[in-house]
Amino acid sequence: RMSSLTRPGFQPAPLHTGVKRHLHHSNNRRCARAPICARASTSGRGVNDGSHDGSHAKHVHPRSRVVPRVHARRIEAMSGSHDEEDADEENDEDEAGPSGSPRSLLGSMDPNAPLGVVLTHVSADFDTLSSAVGLAKLRNARLGANCTFVVLPRGASPGVSHYLALHKNKFPIKEKRVVDADALDWAAVVDAQRRDRIGDCAEWLDAASEVVVLDHHLLATSDIDADELIVEQVGATATIVAEMLENENVPITEEDATLLALGIHTDTGSLTFEATTPRDANALAYCLRMGASQKVLAEYVNPSLTADQREVIARGMTDVVKVVSQGITVSRVHVECDEYSPGMATCAKEVLDLTDSDALFMAVSYVHGKKNPYRHVSVIGRAKPVKTVDLGALLKESLKGGGHPKAASAAFRMDQPIASSDELERARVEGDVDGILDELVRRVCAEQVPPERKASDVMRRSEKVVSARPEMTMAEVGEFLERSGHRACPVISTESGVLMGVVSVTEVDVATIKGQLDRPVSGYMKLRSAVTPDTPVSECERILVEQGEGCIPVVANYDEPRRQWVMAGLVTRATILKTHEYYRRNRLRSRNGLVGERDESEKAAPKVTVNPEVFFDAEMLGLADNTKAADNNAK
Repeated sequence: RMSSLTRPGFQPAPLHTGVKRHLHHSNNRRCARAPICARASTSGRGVNDGSHDGSHAKHVHPRSRVVPRVHARRIEAMSGSHDEEDADEENDEDEAGPSGSPRSLLGSMDPNAPLGVVLTHVSADFDTLSSAVGLAKLRNARLGANCTFVVLPRGASPGVSHYLALHKNKFPIKEKRVVDADALDWAAVVDAQRRDRIGDCAEWLDAASEVVVLDHHLLATSDIDADELIVEQVGATATIVAEMLENENVPITEEDATLLALGIHTDTGSLTFEATTPRDANALAYCLRMGASQKVLAEYVNPSLTADQREVIARGMTDVVKVVSQGITVSRVHVECDEYSPGMATCAKEVLDLTDSDALFMAVSYVHGKKNPYRHVSVIGRAKPVKTVDLGALLKESLKGGGHPKAASAAFRMDQPIASSDELERARVEGDVDGILDELVRRVCAEQVPPERKASDVMRRSEKVVSARPEMTMAEVGEFLERSGHRACPVISTESGVLMGVVSVTEVDVATIKGQLDRPVSGYMKLRSAVTPDTPVSECERILVEQGEGCIPVVANYDEPRRQWVMAGLVTRATILKTHEYYRRNRLRSRNGLVGERDESEKAAPKVTVNPEVFFDAEMLGLADNTKAADNNAK
């Protein structure tokens, strides 16, 4: 088959003076292809002699890479940007074309250019939409032709639908029905790796000469026979696309930058989700530098709930079932709808927060079809940062779903076997959606919820705790605390070893103001609260927060009279922070105390299959190290 760039009549955009483009014909999709990246200007291949037999000219140029300087006006026309002086004229054209229908600023497609399409996943969100638009603009800029378009296979979330109703003409988006699938030369899938995630458009992948997959879900498995597969460990697929646009200096409009920023914001929770990386922050900064609108971000990042969403949340709140295991609350709820309702992931997040749950499974089901009706079920999993809970892995194993550890989903039909376990299959045969949810909750509690930590597991042992003596003056206590670097310490009897109270720098400051630094510490120490070794860490945290204590003594003989208490250890603010594992330097394993950062071998490696002759390039993606390592292993 003749390469897309060598078709008669196709003239790519001019490059730097003195730079020549060398093309190569190919008759096999899986063999060598013509480089559709215009930046690979001299690829080391000769110009075909025109016989279309795949032979090369004898003269071979050395391989080098340049970034083509496509005319700015041409790229601006493709991206929808325009000068202010032409704004009125183009706005008039935007209102109505020659046929009276709305006319896009994107212009018509070059009939001689190699047709390409970027597919979002079904029920498109901002991440998949922005990634698709950015990737289409990148390919158009490389080829210097308006020949790559975005297609939404089946619908979009409510927020995305509202956004597109106002901005659709700003982006290279086409309806599925107007694309000639037989003419496709290049196809890409973004933010998804499975054929069922792109609906009926999965057939287009078989017709395209080259297929590219770009995603950020490392745990997902792919059933797409792709020429290139790029799966990076970032918070949003839009981050990868933004990096490519920036590295290749592709001009983008304010609307483009805003859409990319929306994709990063929504998929990283405005840089707050656990999967967020520094690359996401850098990509978001790039979008802001390119003119992303903060007004649009404020409106669409946290959109208002629709009437259907409010109804689903209200019904979910009344039917939620909670299970408490090891101090972790896992909830489930099933909501039956009359028809398909988009935006249910937002509802699941709202129910998770409103019910104060740590993890939630929300099933939304409806009857589909008239002649052969069946119940379609979508299960959405959401979780707060609980260390060992991985909803993505659970839904992948149980219901062939997927996603992230704290945000995952799965969809299935009640008339088709699940076959992942006898319990799930039995509930499906009985038509019991609640039973399926109960089994998922049981698995989370049995397999993923860690044992609840107690005060004895995290406390600092008494022999390692610095303490004051009751006969010390407040001045001596102040010097002692400053020297030891602590803000509070217990007061222990020298003779009997009995716990007498706790004194902090606050009491020292009060004594200083009153001029009573010569008074004994026994007049200022307090003992507001104490816990047993079996007290849950969550209860210790509640005492610290509500009572404002800096430390809590752990008493070994709590049941005995207070004057006989012996301290077994101390729980402090630092102890609580370590149990939360907020910071990498303070990682805690379940029972083994403090450890360092996770070993590099434990981190999930990016899935990278780069072929510069198809689309991606290691240098462009910033994956040079990964690619070199792969090459060395291959050798």
